[in-house]
Amino acid sequence: MFIVRKGEMPPWSRLFKEAASRLLERHGGTPFELRFWGGERLRFGAGAPEFSVTFRTRRSLCETAFRGTLGLGEAYVRREVTFEGDLEDSLAGLFQLARSVEARLPRLVPAPSSFDRGLSGVLDALRLGLLSGAAKRERLAVERHYGLGNDFYPLYLDRRLQTSCGYFSSPGETLDDAQAHKISLVARKLALRRGHRLVDLGCGWGHLMFHAAEAYGVQCLGITLCENQARYIREQAAARRLPVEVRVMSCDELEDEPRWDRLVSLGSMCHAGERRIEVFYDRVKALLAPGGVCVLESVTREQESSRTDPFLQKHIFPGYWPPSLDGMATRASTRGLDVLDAENLRRHSALTARCWRRNFLENREKIERVTGFDGAFMRTWEFYLACAAAAFRSGHLGAIQMVLSNGAPRDYPLAREPLYATEEPSLRERAPIVPAVQLSSWGAALPS
Repeated sequence: MFIVRKGEMPPWSRLFKEAASRLLERHGGTPFELRFWGGERLRFGAGAPEFSVTFRTRRSLCETAFRGTLGLGEAYVRREVTFEGDLEDSLAGLFQLARSVEARLPRLVPAPSSFDRGLSGVLDALRLGLLSGAAKRERLAVERHYGLGNDFYPLYLDRRLQTSCGYFSSPGETLDDAQAHKISLVARKLALRRGHRLVDLGCGWGHLMFHAAEAYGVQCLGITLCENQARYIREQAAARRLPVEVRVMSCDELEDEPRWDRLVSLGSMCHAGERRIEVFYDRVKALLAPGGVCVLESVTREQESSRTDPFLQKHIFPGYWPPSLDGMATRASTRGLDVLDAENLRRHSALTARCWRRNFLENREKIERVTGFDGAFMRTWEFYLACAAAAFRSGHLGAIQMVLSNGAPRDYPLAREPLYATEEPSLRERAPIVPAVQLSSWGAALPS
């Protein structure tokens, strides 16, 4: 059913309405409604709409139609597009819709034209080409996201500042508990033993390494491109008296010898981008000792493509590129790395993003007050976090955690049961977990 007020919409808008009606006339998914600035409405699906999207200006409709999520997200930030119903639920419905009619509906992420690719290359050269080396290029992109300030992340992440997904035993589990379970799970999948040497590529704020050192007696080296993360790790490692070192560098710059018994990378693969992912796998092979084990985790999609989400690229993660499950396995096998285990953490990623969004919204006023971020930044991140949760919920994105070995692994569990055991080695806590902003050199503390 749709309601039309004649003369309210220009011809191209009416064509859009008519095309949408034809494409979605048999829509069997979540019922929803599109509303337009002149009062027109399009309703799809059986039953009362569960959400609605209102285009308040011609510009917002045009940019959404031609620029996909970038146009929709920027119009949301400008308040030219509004949603009735929960934003995450609405976006999940749109992602499900796009998947169900992919062959007929214009893609939410349009394919870049040759002109776009050429222009993008020129802009990349102007912005980044003056810097020497891929490491500095990658550092700019990572700093754009993780260098926003140590007073921001504790206000929406868990207390361990984990930026990969948690591992939930139930949907109602707290984010702190889920992230603690995730760290324990990764440690068990690595089959850590006292005396092992572990390198963490893209180590974040270091709590996986703290756990490995405290619970298993493992010597750890973290690689990060963010000075703020490295400073936090050094202070925490010193307070706990742990054999944990951190270096601010790219994994490309890390020497091959001596090679490492264990290697882990939770999410940093996506920052390598499509052009450098082969280099990333080359480094994993070069750094891992014969018989060594590694855990690689990445956001994924069903099919690899040069297309990436334009809103994410421009506003959140420059250079971000998710591989596929098949691509991860193929790149490993062509380098002689055996796939021991693979697990899809998509549902855990959806729950994690939902927790992040809830924390972000609950602490919105405090974030604005403490950081000074403006309203446009806050609405940009609100849209991003809702998009992330919706993409994982709908299956638009996955999250693969893969265990690899460099040849026959030494002393690795034969069965899967030990990987999911509830028993942990007794922790030797030497200092409490302290969010970064509570360190005296980094400013204001969080509420208890």
